[in-house]
Amino acid sequence: MAQHSASTAGGGAAQIRGWCDRARMPGKHPDLSDPAAILIASGFLSDQARAVLVRRATAGLAVPAIGGFGELRRLQREIAQLEDQLRNPRLPRVAAIVVKSRVVALGRRRDSARNLVTASKPVFAGSVRGIRRERREGLHLDISERERLFNGLLFTPAPNSLDNNYLRRAGAMAASTAAGVLGQLSDGRSRAGQWVADKAAIIDGSDDESGSTAKFVDGYETMLYIAGNAYDRIVRSAAWRSDHFAVQRSQINVHAELAEIAADVINLRTVRIELDRVRIVAESDARLAEQLRSREAELRPVWSQLIERVGALWDVADAVAAAAHELQVLDQVNYAGTIDLRIDQLIARSGEREMSAENTRRLGEQLGAGRSQLRDYRNILQGNVTGILGEPVDHPPAPAPARGTPQLRKEVEG
Repeated sequence: MAQHSASTAGGGAAQIRGWCDRARMPGKHPDLSDPAAILIASGFLSDQARAVLVRRATAGLAVPAIGGFGELRRLQREIAQLEDQLRNPRLPRVAAIVVKSRVVALGRRRDSARNLVTASKPVFAGSVRGIRRERREGLHLDISERERLFNGLLFTPAPNSLDNNYLRRAGAMAASTAAGVLGQLSDGRSRAGQWVADKAAIIDGSDDESGSTAKFVDGYETMLYIAGNAYDRIVRSAAWRSDHFAVQRSQINVHAELAEIAADVINLRTVRIELDRVRIVAESDARLAEQLRSREAELRPVWSQLIERVGALWDVADAVAAAAHELQVLDQVNYAGTIDLRIDQLIARSGEREMSAENTRRLGEQLGAGRSQLRDYRNILQGNVTGILGEPVDHPPAPAPARGTPQLRKEVEG
């Protein structure tokens, strides 16, 4: 898990508001888990489809997973960057071929991830009977909704999704390939060679701040990531799943909480984008401009309410983490108590061990005495047997026959 040094410093709505205003969080933070990304992407779906995903998550059923939707977000970002380069009229023809091949390769990876989400048979039923059963239980998601879900997953909140370090690695692959091709077709003074040199200069740049700060596109994405991060910290905690928090688990459904927060944040961002578009048209209309300012003023409390809601979820995650630490300390104390009990038991059995050692020693002495008596009995018995049978006579061995002379066998008639 990431280092949540900032969260231990205080947390709360005020801190989250500052993070959202700056669109960044201090420290290193991991990508969201697949369940958290799915619930956040459900904010792009209808209420009925979102309820299906919440019920599946609450029941502990499988959800579409690819091993990290944060990488899918960066993959989509790289495709968008390369497509922007293709729209550049100054892009050399040979370089365009290289960039197009890269876009095609990345598109295949994206299509593979799309199939895992939209046509995942281990997750959603594929037979007619299974589909009917899931629909009766309210657990089935139609293909069209799965497509919308995947489109939402392409915008999964991910720290440093715009980081130059990731794009630098991707651009290095395209630029190195282009350099290999262009090196055979043109020299460094050509237009294509100049393009490679420019890209190499961009790739060689560095961003030292990205290692210690998680940056996001805007405050809305920052809020979505904070909510998803708090969700992961809660559901992954063994303390939260223990019997100590059985009552608290019945009081809040963290799956539904994250899905509802995501839906409100996504809708609010959509409305703000539409208002910005209308404001450009309303510059010449004073009445319309005044109406827009009034509506924007009505939206400000919504943003504050969302910050308070995400802050409350973040505080729950901090409380669960603190409780997990206390439970760990308590387990260590209990374990130390069991050590004392086992020591007392070992000391109490000291007398038994002494008696057992004494009995074993006596048994060994008895066995030693019996062994000497048996040796005497064996000697006496051997003497009696010798007296009955007489001394054994040792016959000299027969001489060996001479070499080359056959030995005749004498037959004794009797």
